This record gives sequence, C-alpha cells and structure tokens, in this order.
Amino acid sequence: MTPGATVGLLVGRMLTVSPRPAVSPGDARRLLQDELRDRAYDAARPTWWDRVSKSFLDWIGSFRIGGDAGVDRILLVVGIVVVLAVVVLLVVVVGLPRRRAVQRGASGSVFDADDRRDARALSAAAAAAAARGDWDQAVVDAFRALVRGLAERDLVPDVPGATARTIATDAGASFPGSASALTESARRFDAVRYAGVDADESDYRVVTDTDTAVRRVRPVEQIAVPA
Repeated sequence: MTPGATVGLLVGRMLTVSPRPAVSPGDARRLLQDELRDRAYDAARPTWWDRVSKSFLDWIGSFRIGGDAGVDRILLVVGIVVVLAVVVLLVVVVGLPRRRAVQRGASGSVFDADDRRDARALSAAAAAAAARGDWDQAVVDAFRALVRGLAERDLVPDVPGATARTIATDAGASFPGSASALTESARRFDAVRYAGVDADESDYRVVTDTDTAVRRVRPVEQIAVPA
C-alpha cells in the first residue's frame, strides 16, 4: 500500500468514528464518587490507629537538639515515659473511683422521685429492655418490680429514698429462704445503678429469679414483740 493510500485510510477512519459525548461536571463528580467507593480505596485509607501512631512518632521525632544522637535518645525515652505516665494517671483517676465504689457497695434509693409504676408495669419494662439487649435498664427495672411487688404486699415499707440494701434486709426477714438471693439482687442493682458496672443477662436472671421465688412463697409472719 502506498503512503498516500495509508494516509487516506487513516483519515477515513477518523471521519467515520463518532466523537465521545462531553462529560458534564456533575457527571464527572458522580463518576469520581462511584470510583472512590471501591473497597480497594477503603483498604488504602489509613485507620485511626495509623493516624494516632504517626502523630505520636512525629511528635517524638521532633525532639532533636543539635543533631546529638545521645541527646535524641534521651529525649525519646523521656517522651515515652511521659506518655506512659499520662496513661497510668488516666487509669488511676477513672478506674479506681469506680472500683472503690463497687468494693464499698455504693447504694442509693431504688426509685426515682416520680416513678410510681406498679410491679406489673415495671416487670413489663424490664422484659422489654431485656428483649432489646439493654441489660442495664433490664436489671434496674426488674429490681424495682421486685421491690414494688413486696411493697404492694405490705412486706416492705414503700418509703421514698429507701435503699436496695435496706429493702433486701427487711424482705429477708419475711423470706429467710431467699435472704441471700435478695441481698445478691440488691448488690447487682447497686452495682449497675450507682457504680456504673455493665450488666449482662445473668444479672437480669438473678433478679427475676429472686422475684419469682418470693412471689411463690408465703412470707414468714413476724411476731410482734410487746413493748
């Protein structure tokens, strides 16, 4: 094929190929967003730990004085010690008060001032909380249902501000066979409500089993001591 024929063929092909339509800025933005949603880009992005560790290493690396390697090493050690000291301090400040509260048995009133729900309503609220996996609320409402049920039977005084331990002690006199279970239920209520301990299903079951037990048993009659 002669050079002239080759050029003619190329020109013919160029004329027969239809040009691609222009892409608008909006379409270009959408195509770019679709492309960036690819999981390959997610894997390439740095995690929060990558960012934090890089910032820490950059901060440590900024401690340089006069290019002396010995001084640099000393500053590196000092920086690490400072960071560890801050971490230990946070653990002590945040963790110890909660641990001490659990150990000494922090306790408070069982009911809020405006909570006048009966035992049935409280039991339903506890069951609903358990169904959605909110074990903290389930334990609190279940113990309140237990206490309200005892008060409705005139077995414990319905006194605003009464603590869980006081109620458990009073109820234990009427149900000696469940005295330890009542005390344990009160302890778990206080741990969740006032010490910030996270509850689980076993805590909820302890309280509800205790409630069931005292409902099924006749209380021991208290003998009045003559004055």
